[in-house]
Amino acid sequence: MAHSSRLRLPYLTPTVGLLLALGGGAGFINGLLGTGGGILLVLVLQTYVRRHTNAAVAAEAQRDVFATALSVMLPISVLSTILYARGGTLDLGGFAPMILPTVLGGVLGAFLLDKLRLDWLKRLFSLLLLVSGVLMVVRV
Repeated sequence: MAHSSRLRLPYLTPTVGLLLALGGGAGFINGLLGTGGGILLVLVLQTYVRRHTNAAVAAEAQRDVFATALSVMLPISVLSTILYARGGTLDLGGFAPMILPTVLGGVLGAFLLDKLRLDWLKRLFSLLLLVSGVLMVVRV
C-alpha cells in the first residue's frame, strides 16, 4: 500500500508542545551519543498514535512514524556531522567511503518501507533494538 501522497501526520497536530519536546530530546540524544534519537522518536510516536487513534489508524500510521522519524533525524545528523568535523572528532578517512553506500541503502530502505508487510517492519525494528542493546552491554 503506497503512502507517498500523504505528507503529514494529521493525528499528531494537536500536541505541538509534545512534538517540540520530543524533537528536542531526540536531537539531544543523537548529538550526545551519535545515535538513538530516531529510536526514541519511533517509540514515542508509536505510543502516541496508539493512544490517540483507533487501532486501524494506528496500524496504518506505522509507516508514517518510521518515515517521520527518519526525516526529522536527517537535519540533526547533518548538523552533528558538521560539528563533529569542526571539533576534530570525525574520522574523515572512515566517513568518506561510507557516504555512497549509506545513501544507496537509504534509498533502498525508503523504497522497501511501502513494500514490506507492517509486521515484518516491526520485527526488523525490534530485532535491531535487541541486537544493538545486547552488543552494547556485552562490549562494555
